[in-house]
Amino acid sequence: MQFLNPLVLFGLVAASIPVILHLLNLRKLKTVEFSTLRFLKELQKTKIRRLKLRQIILLILRTLLIIFLVLAFARPTIESSLPVIGSKAKTSAVILIDNSFSMDVSDELGNRLNQAKFAVKSIVEGMNEGDEASIIYLTTKESDNNSLSRNIDLLKQDLNKIIFSYSAANLATGLRLASKLLDKSVNLNREVYIITDAQRNILNIENKDSVKMFDKTSVVYFIPIGAKSKSEIVNLSFDSINVINRIFQKGKPVEVEAIVRNNSNKDITGAVASMYFNNERVTQRTFDVPANQLRTLSMAAEPRQSGAVKAFLELDEDALNADNKRFFGFNIPDKPNVVVVGNQNDISFISKVFNAASRQEPVANVIYINPAEIAGTELSNYELVILAAGPYLKSDFNRIEQYVRNGGSCFFFADDLSPADIFNYGTSLLGFGNIKQLSYSEASPSKFSAVDKTHPLFEGVFKGTTNSKAIAESPKIYKAFSNTGGTPVIEIPGGYFLSESRIGDGRVLYCSVKPSTQWSNFPLTGLFPTMIYRSTFYLSGREGIGISSVVGNSVMLSLPKLFSTSGNYKIIDPNVNEFYQQAAVLPNGTVLSLGNLNILGNYIVYSQQGKAVSIISVNPLPSESYLKPVSNDEIEKNIESQVSKNTHIRFIDDSRNIAQSVQRARTGTELWQLFVILAILCAIAEMIVARNSKKELIES
Repeated sequence: MQFLNPLVLFGLVAASIPVILHLLNLRKLKTVEFSTLRFLKELQKTKIRRLKLRQIILLILRTLLIIFLVLAFARPTIESSLPVIGSKAKTSAVILIDNSFSMDVSDELGNRLNQAKFAVKSIVEGMNEGDEASIIYLTTKESDNNSLSRNIDLLKQDLNKIIFSYSAANLATGLRLASKLLDKSVNLNREVYIITDAQRNILNIENKDSVKMFDKTSVVYFIPIGAKSKSEIVNLSFDSINVINRIFQKGKPVEVEAIVRNNSNKDITGAVASMYFNNERVTQRTFDVPANQLRTLSMAAEPRQSGAVKAFLELDEDALNADNKRFFGFNIPDKPNVVVVGNQNDISFISKVFNAASRQEPVANVIYINPAEIAGTELSNYELVILAAGPYLKSDFNRIEQYVRNGGSCFFFADDLSPADIFNYGTSLLGFGNIKQLSYSEASPSKFSAVDKTHPLFEGVFKGTTNSKAIAESPKIYKAFSNTGGTPVIEIPGGYFLSESRIGDGRVLYCSVKPSTQWSNFPLTGLFPTMIYRSTFYLSGREGIGISSVVGNSVMLSLPKLFSTSGNYKIIDPNVNEFYQQAAVLPNGTVLSLGNLNILGNYIVYSQQGKAVSIISVNPLPSESYLKPVSNDEIEKNIESQVSKNTHIRFIDDSRNIAQSVQRARTGTELWQLFVILAILCAIAEMIVARNSKKELIES
């Protein structure tokens, strides 16, 4: 037996009051001898004994009356059923319903989410007077507020509002919420119902607490949803998408690789995948995927406009359509602002490249300045600085280094117009170490020894092999200021011809020859305009503009100092709704915190200048598409690892007969009514005995 209001038991102290009063009355009695007593023969000894016995009976009845009243208010209960006597113990129930998008699958029993709703309805309608319940989604965050309710109509309204969510279900979070609610309950029966399609995905307990849940004795009912038929559920899904390109240009193909998973035991042939840019289908292809296997799918298409591109891949309809889309995004930069530093002779070939590339449409907004003008130029207004020739000052290199560190980019050519010590200072400051001069004769010029053809500068430039030893067209090099710092892109005997370094949020390319024909014939080769043209887009395009996130998660977006300011940033969500978010300026840059992203699709973040600074692609968790349920043994072990030993785990295999299954399993009877009846009987008996005792005293 246990008591639902155990503190009331302190009232049992009051049962001692009749005993104390009885003892006090005994002490007040005094024996007085007088002669006439011996003549009262009618007062027999038997009557005196009868009076004492009735006083003891009154004492017992009055004590029992108090005890029974206190016990009734303490609400004693037993874990069994008593016929006629007692009332059914009240129940507190928490219903955990899986509303993740995998529940959108339909089988011969119908839509699985509708099956789950029917199960919840059966539980709610089976509630008795005084029972209380709460409905919690397994996709609910732990911070959400929930409470128990005795209003069946209100619970049914909550049930009707349930729709599937793209967020993943988490059983551990649901059990924590249930434990918090039930630990506050005073009812004898404490029950948790887990209604789910039993995917392995729900068993994620990475954040499991070491403290066991459910302090009080509770019962966990696990109710699997879904028909147990042998018919195959055919479902393809995207696991991930990887954008291959590092340089994005209008009219140039954007190539992606997608991982497609076959989540069924049946081979799928002739499946169709389509790629969309800004809701316009740009390409499609067919493919085959063996049963329970992954397939890498490559697709490419040319974007037709500049700016932020919201893209996605889509599969044909199958058993679960919610996972047939996978979103990604990229940015085709508008014409970058470029400043070229150098004298007329050294910028001549560079200007010809920009002029030739801009015959049909300008590729960049280019200005040309002398080295002496660096100090008066606001470098933050430019996405790229090309240092074609000096002479430079140390202060110029200091400004360039700070500009790059804050997120700018620089293309740095070798220069013999600056003093050697200043030039070495600049190369060291920009990450290329000390310079060594290499000289070759006209009869035996130097050539490339290795080219990293996998570098973004050379994507699609070289046909056939990408082996770095397969040398591309090489210029004749007579003089070079080679370096050994940074990362090599093109190598020559004795050092690097072209290398890259990263400083802070920015990047720098260094070429060890001048952009003129003084040291080599490099400007006359086909590689020179390619390198100038592609480096413009490579260096001016900001890395990490495309970010992938899981639905429901938060994103902390870090923006380089050069392209960020304080204030509000405009965000356009996948439904084309605009909202603004305040940015926080930190020493290392601007941080933009975006809360729970609950809509699938692409969020575009715009700066105050109207430029797209980030595209956040929100997708569902891929594991939500794995439809094969886990075994009861694994589920039981998982739950046992999180709950106390007082918790009983039971499985209800038939979700259509929950009420009967629970009724057979549920135990418990409250005895307060019994004790109220006993208290009333004691009160009646006390009145009868007291009245008879008084009558007998009068007669005697």
